[in-house]
Amino acid sequence: MQAPDSTTPQMTRRQTVGIILGLAFCIALFAGLIYFVKADRAEKRALILKNPGYATGIITRVRRYKGRRISVRYTVGGVEHFLRTRVSRNFLRTHAKGDTTAVIYAKSDPANAILKARLRSSRY
Repeated sequence: MQAPDSTTPQMTRRQTVGIILGLAFCIALFAGLIYFVKADRAEKRALILKNPGYATGIITRVRRYKGRRISVRYTVGGVEHFLRTRVSRNFLRTHAKGDTTAVIYAKSDPANAILKARLRSSRY
């Protein structure tokens, strides 16, 4: 084992502590972001289920790559709304573009909606 050379740069204790604190801050920031996204989803879901309305939507777009998503068009009170959401592989096996699907929306804000199929699944 060689002794450290005086020309080899060494990290000081202050630099090491700074790096560790920076990493801890980044991890805390990321965890906080995840918490607020999950809390927002739960709040949206609770608002919808507090006073739900039901509509039939038509699947207008299916994306099977880079995250499985669908776009759904549904009408409430003569006003057309759109919903884009992630779905499971099983959902995509049984549904295609042009098919209908059940949409549950908040009566207080019909633009705030989720697929009925997503209520049964807690994966997304």
